[in-house]
Amino acid sequence: MPSPIDIVTHTPVAVWAGLAAIVMLGLRQRRTQEMSATRVWLVPALVGAASLASALLAFAAAGPVLTGASWAVGVALGFVSNRSLDLPRRVSANADGSFTVGGSIAPLLLFVGVFMVRYAVNVALAIQPSLGHDPLAAAAAAMAYGFTAGLLAARSRKIWATRRDRGTLLAA
Repeated sequence: MPSPIDIVTHTPVAVWAGLAAIVMLGLRQRRTQEMSATRVWLVPALVGAASLASALLAFAAAGPVLTGASWAVGVALGFVSNRSLDLPRRVSANADGSFTVGGSIAPLLLFVGVFMVRYAVNVALAIQPSLGHDPLAAAAAAMAYGFTAGLLAARSRKIWATRRDRGTLLAA
């Protein structure tokens, strides 16, 4: 079994470049910013599609129905978990249809979490390829992929909901 140092040193440079880009994107989220309606859903849609595709490709031998269903359960768990996390905490809808989202370190943690799930799954499969045939490994990994996608989707849903809340306030 390779040591952690072997794993890190044998990771392609492109993976570390991807992590650096993710960290930079997450660090930008620490500042209050305006987001268009499209941008609110862009990241969750991309992450959701990529996470489902990654799970299905990595665990094709374990069965796409099991993997897809486990991913969906993970999404639901991530979505429901945001009831406690309440992310983002500072958000408002603007008259032009955009949103003002308060700065937070939470998106950075979510983005790095997405990276870490994918990295851990790929390392595990590289060390022990037979995990790609294991239904339990497929279910656990797919749920982890789905959980992070669900958290991002719940965050976007909360942002979008401020549009409705603003409309209710204007009508009153």
